[in-house]
Amino acid sequence: MTAEVLRTYRYRCDADQCPAFLDSFEYETPADWTEVSSTAHHVYTDVSGWKASAKLLRTLSANGVRTTGRFSLHLCPKHPDALSKHQPRTDGITPDRLTVSCSCGARLGEAVGGAKTRWQEHVRDER
Repeated sequence: MTAEVLRTYRYRCDADQCPAFLDSFEYETPADWTEVSSTAHHVYTDVSGWKASAKLLRTLSANGVRTTGRFSLHLCPKHPDALSKHQPRTDGITPDRLTVSCSCGARLGEAVGGAKTRWQEHVRDER
């Protein structure tokens, strides 16, 4: 007997009240969908020539402390710009604390988890 494990990923549109979803066997965001990352505002520089401490290198690393608490939102082809006024932003302070803000200028404070929930509450309140 042979057993196979099939993994299916379900992408749901995060636009307001959009019921669209897509099942995929790929972990990558589908080509016609838009992914909005809470760490897209980070600017990473090439630190290969720097004589920096290991702590600084981790802080500037894409996998470092600054990316703690990151989350992604997905938008279907009908709503590619649905979040253009409210893009989530997270910045890790320590491995268990992070700051949450929005591209509209709102500072949502520090969180100990639940960054996506705090940002979603902000967007709901703005409507």
